[in-house]
Amino acid sequence: MKKIETSLDKLKVDIGNFYKVDAHHFIVMNAVDLGEKMELQWFFCDYAQPCDVTMFHALCDPKVQIPSISSIVAPAWVGEAELVDLMGVDIENAKKRICA
Repeated sequence: MKKIETSLDKLKVDIGNFYKVDAHHFIVMNAVDLGEKMELQWFFCDYAQPCDVTMFHALCDPKVQIPSISSIVAPAWVGEAELVDLMGVDIENAKKRICA
């Protein structure tokens, strides 16, 4: 797995430079509670063999607003909504309570 460190300030630029709709599948967005910090992770898989996985990750304060990547990666809204509901994080323009 290829790991790419980013920051919330650079997230959209970094993922925008990487993501190609016909080459990459967005797998999931994940958050790891580290106490005073949170690690956010965005996972992608290549469509072509050998189907490499790339993970972007960033440390942040869990109280800051997280930028949405759904304008770049359309299906990301689902992962973002799940993290809003499950982790209580604030993601820019994320839908809330999608299962209610």
